[in-house]
Amino acid sequence: MAFRISLPSAGAFIAVVFGVVGVAPLHPQAAPASQDAFASKIQPLLGKYCYKCHGPQLKPKGDLNLTRYASESAIRENRKIWKEVLTKTLVKEMPPDDFQPQPTQEERDTLSHFIEGALDRVDPNAPRVAGRVVSHRLNRIEYRNTIRDLLGVDYNPYNDFPHDDVGYGFDNIGDVLSMPPLLLEKYVAAARKIADQAVVGKEKDRLIFIAKPGAADPSGKPKPNRDLAKDCLTKLGTRAFRRTVQSDEIERLLKLYDAGEKMEGGDFEKAMKLPIRGLLVSPNFLLRIEAEGFADTYPLAPFELASRLSYFLWSSMPDDELLELARTGKILNPKELETQAIRMLKDPKAFALAENFTPQWLQIRRLEDMKFDSGRYPSADTQLRKDMIQETVLFFEAVMKEDLSVLTFLDADFTFVNDRLATLYGLVGGGNFQKIKLSDPRRGGVLTMAAVLAATSDPDRTSLVKRGKWVLETILGTPPPPPLPDAGELKDETDLDRKLSLRHRLEKHRADPSCAACHKRMDPIGFAFENYDPIGAWRDADGPHPIDTAASLPDGSSFKGPVELKALILSRKDDFIRCLTEKLLTYALGRGVEYYDASTVKGIRRAVADRGYRMSALVLEIVRSYPFQFRRDRSGGGEEVKDD
Repeated sequence: MAFRISLPSAGAFIAVVFGVVGVAPLHPQAAPASQDAFASKIQPLLGKYCYKCHGPQLKPKGDLNLTRYASESAIRENRKIWKEVLTKTLVKEMPPDDFQPQPTQEERDTLSHFIEGALDRVDPNAPRVAGRVVSHRLNRIEYRNTIRDLLGVDYNPYNDFPHDDVGYGFDNIGDVLSMPPLLLEKYVAAARKIADQAVVGKEKDRLIFIAKPGAADPSGKPKPNRDLAKDCLTKLGTRAFRRTVQSDEIERLLKLYDAGEKMEGGDFEKAMKLPIRGLLVSPNFLLRIEAEGFADTYPLAPFELASRLSYFLWSSMPDDELLELARTGKILNPKELETQAIRMLKDPKAFALAENFTPQWLQIRRLEDMKFDSGRYPSADTQLRKDMIQETVLFFEAVMKEDLSVLTFLDADFTFVNDRLATLYGLVGGGNFQKIKLSDPRRGGVLTMAAVLAATSDPDRTSLVKRGKWVLETILGTPPPPPLPDAGELKDETDLDRKLSLRHRLEKHRADPSCAACHKRMDPIGFAFENYDPIGAWRDADGPHPIDTAASLPDGSSFKGPVELKALILSRKDDFIRCLTEKLLTYALGRGVEYYDASTVKGIRRAVADRGYRMSALVLEIVRSYPFQFRRDRSGGGEEVKDD
């Protein structure tokens, strides 16, 4: 059997039950573990329990030879391997059950604490690392919102532009937002349509034509149309490029105006369509470009910081107030930056944060394309699935606007329903979406919302595995390892097997040693949600089978049903806060969270706890953070990490 590892710290529930986080653990030891400690405490344990299968033999199991890593630094330099070793030890997958003797709990704790400390430790004398964010192409929603705020035109690119690629669970990750030739063609075609609409739009005088023919210069003489165009394009260019537009850039735009004036027979407004099209296909508009600095790690310039803030909270360009603060440099004042963040959270445009972050964080966008068994679930049409997603968005917005505790995401006494969702939930309600009070503890919080329950189901039945895996990944940030190639199939089933309840069928599936390790982490969580059918309606039986939601986790904790599971997760809220922090930080930065961000995540988590877990505290701590305000150049930073 290939080495697939595990281990629990007594009382460290999430580490024991749910595995290890995807970045460095957040609990550093008080003092660095020395090479002597590795030789005296760790190597003997590895020799006793691991080297027999994962040693220098010709074909070690899983192609893993642990004797190659003979020091604490070797653990740190091979993080991917040792995070897996730690995970497998924590959940007691390794050594396998048939290996004798088994390590004592004290031995497991010794090994896990040492590995955790090694992975968490970064050279204290090394420079701080902010991480590198590449030039960031506007994704489709950012493009739409920016066009709206720049020109007052509602242009929907969803049917024309190709889908944005996703990285780390989000579609605003700079590394994956490429610029294929097809997209360039779409940008050119869109620019023509948008410019045509902009110059005749209702907001043209406010957003574009701040100067018009007949306007006088300081001496009282009428300004030439070209000078008027310069005034308009200077303001428009600064807003479009999200920085002060340069004189040579203005001159290039004016040449387009000159060409447009000839084409349009001197019509000023129509002549402006050509330079507007030029703005909209410029890399300075389509990309959020952050200039290279003169050090490995350096602070963002004022306009860059303003853009990072506005695309985080609004998925759109900075407004005039933010641009003016960037122009004067006042945005770099920490108090001013925080004041702006609070202002922006209260602005209606902050709905974009709820609308874009929530479905991606909860992994429910897949609902848009899911098809349920129409014979068994006729109500689960396209509109109901959209309503499900909308409930989560409105719920997130309420937590944000009312500045509630982020623990409200785990359990709440309110939600938002329209008539169709109210019917699904068995609640009294009707008409359009409205906030309602919940009295049934079986509802409340994202774990029991229809969108999550449906997105983690199959078309014709629930999925214990998908629902358990979702909690591990999305709520606790401790995903199980990738499944085996044929995982997900209930193999060698007889007709008699198929008549069993899903719970009993999966219990037989877990009898396979290669399946048991992951399933003992996922399935108990899935049992808690079995009273919810594939589209989230409550049920007491699955066909002829009464539903049994009682389950036990690998650490021995027992629970029954969603209410007790939510209480158990809430009692270990620090792990949820860490996971949510990592997700929102990833979204804010447009890059994945790396090992060198561990101290930032831990600092944010502690500050949020100190401030009552308020949503505003989480947002402000991210905005204050080092990786949000600094960046790394191409060659800068951090220790080398070997992930092979």
